[in-house]
Amino acid sequence: MDWQKLADKLDKKIYLMLLFTVAVIPLRQEFTAFCVSMTFLAALFVAVVQKKQAPQVLRPWQQGALWVLVAISIISIYFSRDRFISSWNWLYVVGQYCALFFVLLRYGWREQESCQAALREQGSLWQRFQSLPRPLQLVGAFLAVSVFVSALGILQKVLGIAGEGIWSDPDQFPDLKVRVYSTLVNPNILAGYLVLVIAYATAFFNVAKSRLKLRLIFLGIGILAALCLLYTYSRGNWLACAAVLLAFCILFCHKAFVPVLAGGAAALAVGGAAVMQRLASITSGEDTSAALRIAYMESTVAVIEDFPWGVGWCGYRFVYPDYNFYLDDTSVIMYHCHNIFLNVFAELGVQGILAFLLVWWGIFLPAGWRLAYAGRTLWLRAMGRGYVLATVGIAIGGLTDHVYFNTQMGLLFWLLGGLTMLCAKINSDRNM
Repeated sequence: MDWQKLADKLDKKIYLMLLFTVAVIPLRQEFTAFCVSMTFLAALFVAVVQKKQAPQVLRPWQQGALWVLVAISIISIYFSRDRFISSWNWLYVVGQYCALFFVLLRYGWREQESCQAALREQGSLWQRFQSLPRPLQLVGAFLAVSVFVSALGILQKVLGIAGEGIWSDPDQFPDLKVRVYSTLVNPNILAGYLVLVIAYATAFFNVAKSRLKLRLIFLGIGILAALCLLYTYSRGNWLACAAVLLAFCILFCHKAFVPVLAGGAAALAVGGAAVMQRLASITSGEDTSAALRIAYMESTVAVIEDFPWGVGWCGYRFVYPDYNFYLDDTSVIMYHCHNIFLNVFAELGVQGILAFLLVWWGIFLPAGWRLAYAGRTLWLRAMGRGYVLATVGIAIGGLTDHVYFNTQMGLLFWLLGGLTMLCAKINSDRNM
């Protein structure tokens, strides 16, 4: 077999495989894992056969920081009480993150990125889409699929379809009958996903001032996601969304304060009594869900104090029964702490949380911030603003709910960070 010829053919298809993989991330975890694996194996085969150097997207110290974080997560397995399960989970989860990042940095961009051809009203929709810069295509796939995810969630609400899980207390919230979850595992994970959609839809709506059709499309995507978010009844992510919109008003568009307040009032009117009950429960002190979250965090602080070097990747579940002070029941298993920062600290230790914050807030976020204000094109500024707003949403939502333990959400976290770095590379090349 002519391996070189096969590699050349595959090389032309891998980006389409990546685009498809990005589109299916929120739809089904098992299928996404298959797509990530096949795309990575194809890209690895091409890299080995063609012996082609990857483009230099990250600086050496940034690559080093990522490798340090990966190394810390591997070493942490030693501290787990069940190294077999932790090792298997690491291979399945971190393996996908690394595989997606590898393909993204190789195929997620191309030289001479320009979207001028796509902005002209010429050619078929697919031809115009293909002429867009690749990072823009990937975000476009992310936002396009969100329309289906949001619409399905709203349909669940209309039809009264309840999931298998018990996600609310009927005594505490008598008017709350259905919490939608769409294609994702539960309402809180869906809500975390929708916050990301709203962040990017808002950013692109903001910069597309001269393109009325595009503004209406992004506005529609954002409103659909916001309505679906409302029906998740996820209070933490409601606050995250409010923080995203507030940050947008403060950082990028002061004139948006009144429309955002009007939108909030409309959401309260649409949500009715169920929404008011959920909001009132935040400060009532009587909600068992809120009390449990506080208890989880107190338990996690105790874990951190006893295990400052961490309990190992996926090791939280094995130590939690010893720290279940709230229920005092060793049979209860908790897979994660409902706080992204405490959870990383507990599992990977002080060195892990520092490395994680260095990558997230020290590499990805500064690149997004620079793009938001100094991007040389509108779409680059939109990508930067979208990431800045998404970071606000992740950080605020992550204080009360760690939805990124879910592999699909984790993939989106690394996808959006990688896209931000690709855009920073494109922007710096334009400056040369």
